[in-house]
Amino acid sequence: MSLFPAYGGGQSPAFSVAKEIKNPEKDKEAGTKSANWKNNESYNQKHIAVDHINIPTQSPTSDSSTDSEDSSAEASEIPIKAKDAVKAKLLEFDANDEFYVDKNSNSMYRSLSTLTKPTRPRYKSRMTRLRDLEDKTRRESGRSKLSSKSSRYTGRNYVDCEATPSTEEVRRLQEQLIQSKVLVQREPQRVEHWLELHRLLDLNLDKANRLAVAEHQLHTLETALEHHPSNEQILRLYTDVANATYQASEVAARFTKMLDKNPFEYTLWTALIMVTQGNMARCNVPAVLRIYAFSMRRMHVGHTDEHSRELATVDTDRIMLKLFHNCVLFMRQTGSLNMMFALLRLTLELNFPGLSVDCFEACAASEKPLIEYEEMVLRSGMPMPEIWSRVERLRQAHCYLPYPQLTHSEKDAVAGGLDTQRCIFSDDVVAYAHALKSPDNRLHLLLLVVQLTKMPFVRSACLAAKLNPRIDEFGESEAIEMLFASLADRHSYAVPLSRNAGFNAAMLDLAKDICVTPSFMPHLIGYELYAATISSLLLKCSEAFRSEESKRMVFLVLWMRFQRLLVVLHKLTGKLTKSYRKETRLRIRKQLALPENRRVLRFYTELAMCEFEGLEKDDDENRVFDLFKNIITTGSQMDSDFTSPDLMHSYLVCAEMLIKCCRRDEAVHLLSCLCMCQHADSLTTEAATAGIETSLKRGLHLLQEEVATLDTLPAEMPLEEYFLPNKLLILLRARCLLLMLDLNHSVVDRILDELLQHQLGPEAVKNSERRRFLREQVMEIQILQLQLPHSPPGEVDQNLRETAKKGNTGGKRTSLMSRSAQLVDLVSRGLDEFPRNLMMLQCWAGFNTMLWHKQRARFIRAQAGIISLVHLVIAARCRFAMASDRETLPGTLEDHVQLAVRNRLVSMFETFLPTNKNRSEIEEGQYRLLRRNSLYWRMYLQCLSDTRTSFERSKECLLTAMDECPWDKALLMEGTKFVPQDMPHLQDVMTEKELRIYALPEELDILRES
Repeated sequence: MSLFPAYGGGQSPAFSVAKEIKNPEKDKEAGTKSANWKNNESYNQKHIAVDHINIPTQSPTSDSSTDSEDSSAEASEIPIKAKDAVKAKLLEFDANDEFYVDKNSNSMYRSLSTLTKPTRPRYKSRMTRLRDLEDKTRRESGRSKLSSKSSRYTGRNYVDCEATPSTEEVRRLQEQLIQSKVLVQREPQRVEHWLELHRLLDLNLDKANRLAVAEHQLHTLETALEHHPSNEQILRLYTDVANATYQASEVAARFTKMLDKNPFEYTLWTALIMVTQGNMARCNVPAVLRIYAFSMRRMHVGHTDEHSRELATVDTDRIMLKLFHNCVLFMRQTGSLNMMFALLRLTLELNFPGLSVDCFEACAASEKPLIEYEEMVLRSGMPMPEIWSRVERLRQAHCYLPYPQLTHSEKDAVAGGLDTQRCIFSDDVVAYAHALKSPDNRLHLLLLVVQLTKMPFVRSACLAAKLNPRIDEFGESEAIEMLFASLADRHSYAVPLSRNAGFNAAMLDLAKDICVTPSFMPHLIGYELYAATISSLLLKCSEAFRSEESKRMVFLVLWMRFQRLLVVLHKLTGKLTKSYRKETRLRIRKQLALPENRRVLRFYTELAMCEFEGLEKDDDENRVFDLFKNIITTGSQMDSDFTSPDLMHSYLVCAEMLIKCCRRDEAVHLLSCLCMCQHADSLTTEAATAGIETSLKRGLHLLQEEVATLDTLPAEMPLEEYFLPNKLLILLRARCLLLMLDLNHSVVDRILDELLQHQLGPEAVKNSERRRFLREQVMEIQILQLQLPHSPPGEVDQNLRETAKKGNTGGKRTSLMSRSAQLVDLVSRGLDEFPRNLMMLQCWAGFNTMLWHKQRARFIRAQAGIISLVHLVIAARCRFAMASDRETLPGTLEDHVQLAVRNRLVSMFETFLPTNKNRSEIEEGQYRLLRRNSLYWRMYLQCLSDTRTSFERSKECLLTAMDECPWDKALLMEGTKFVPQDMPHLQDVMTEKELRIYALPEELDILRES
């Protein structure tokens, strides 16, 4: 029988079905034995008997195959007479036609005859997002029919934003277009004319083909680039239009042609790299690394012809450092950690001859615990996908370092049972390692290397802009550990710990869920190995600058900050023990015992800060202050004039700790000595307490001298000065604290405001990197001033009780409210100027009583990339954590709070997606910063994947994320966790993209069976 009943030559298909059912075996033998099976005569009309035709008479015939089959089934059950049979409908084709065209539509499908009107679904257009199609939580049953009908007349009439413009408006825009073309020809040196012409061309006023419009725009932008070859706005518009118009291969060819003319344009190099790296079809590790090798080789060769020498870009080291940072970041995100650390080692040894970076070599003794952990996982009896996921993370946490470069070959490594992918030789990474041309850029290189190992030290927006100025397309770190810079370098010890306790707890919980191995987070297995690697790297970096003391101090200070950070993390996670504190103390004292470190006061201050961070509630803090007494005594012997910034920094830190411990008189003594530039042994505590006004006047005179010296300093600020104490900032902070202890704040307000308006005003900092950094730090001091209580933290409650007894609480409450409003306004203005400042972001996230939409909008307007979004997530978690803590019956609203947290976070993530038709231009620009960062997609996927969603919704989010970040291994590992049914496909994607896989599933099968 034919598969298509319509090819029956006008007869009813019911006869064929009935005949097949009547004698199937006979027909089978005939069809098998007959040689002329293509010309089966049984289907001819002349052989069909009328008596055998069974056609139902109760319903009309239909052209559909489904109706034919149903009618044939009914005919087999209820036989009817031939005289009652209805003649079949003649079809409009004969048997010789190859296909059938249905010329007459079937009217039975135009109406629903089986459903009454109330039961038919009502389809309404809503904002399409990545949502669960099976979610039935949104119902409209609570809405009455009356309100539904009246809304058509009383509801607001919204105007479509994309409505067709009127004829007059089109005519006006066309006149503007003609005028813009004339202005471009007259004044091609003005960039705004080209941008306006591009905007008008994008409106497509002539209703032309979009391809023609795009080609016209590209031609215009190419002409604009001839007059402005390095303009960032024009280059960005060109890359956007080209990516939206042509295929990836043609776009890459265009960028390559443009780079031949201008080879020193970083924007074009990133666009060319992202054409391959950001494309799901083209992305694989070797292809992307080839482009990095080509670009870095071009920067290393430099200006080779007369045309390239005429270009404005001369310092190729700056571009080389950016490309090197992105290349190493790409290796880390693809899981190629062995190649990454081999590249870091070769780069350091090329730029610092004689330096042996042996800390980046694997040690067999440190990886022995890995075998025990693997055996525990293999014997656990868990499903194979879970076993593979855990073993993969274990090996990635332990086997990230390459093997030592021995003399044996790769074949010998295979014979010895070694992992061949860990055998990285210099020839494998030499294409990405180049020596810098200027020795002044070597400090920048080492700081980038330290930052790429997830060591958090960037807390200032100015320092972040100097190290990583571009975060728009890619190049922003996905490591959640970067948030710990505020823990490693606390802004002030005078602020009560309770102020940031909720934020720190929420930040630590998020970091536990989202961090990737290898990491120094204490909750991970094998964190000690990675922490030791970072510590050794910092010591090696300090060894590289033996002849430059200021740069050597930078890395030793970072090493001590890292030791202090580990103590703080152990304390917050409840894993801090006396033995660990003792080991940390011995490590620091071992470095202080070296001859070159014995007389550096800053290092002893760092030791005291580490001891203070490790104090528990019942510990005696006198041990810390005894250290400061020794520092002050030694400083008075070494510096008779009290001009050392390190000694002044020790006085300031000790005074803040005394305020924290409610020892006001001793703090006033140290701050008065600091403002008067006198040693502590030259001024008694009683005299300092009585002479606060004299100290403030003397400190004001010193401040004016330091401000006057700014005119003699260069505008560009060296990198090492970002980590060293500044005398002007120390005096300002000391004056702020001293006035707080004296309960007089008006003078500080006038001084700080005057600095921010004149010497460090917006106009003064435009062309001065130093003044801009000082302006940021002064705003931090102003925020600190508003965060401090009117009295030391321990005396606040006592003062409030005394004020309440006097019956004067209204003035106190009004003062606190005004200070809160000033703090909100100051932080908002600070984020406008310094959006990547961690202290300001953390302060804004701590405003739990602010309206949520205001807090959320400020983070979105910051345009700080992933770091502002992470603080927004932490702020949401803090709010609901406080709400659950305030409940009288704990646990009663736990499920509701979790649902509210989940809905709020999902709404936040979906705000930036292109599927959100109502997103603003600011949200669209923020998505440009977030789309290439896997941390955004992983947090979004984690919020989606709970008991209230389906695998389909998580899978849809995962596919979108893979399309934006196809190179990120952590994203695929997250997909195996939340979409476990697609684990084999995700493993295939890892293999196709040539990502680093440490544990093969076949290998684990053999190990588990053995």
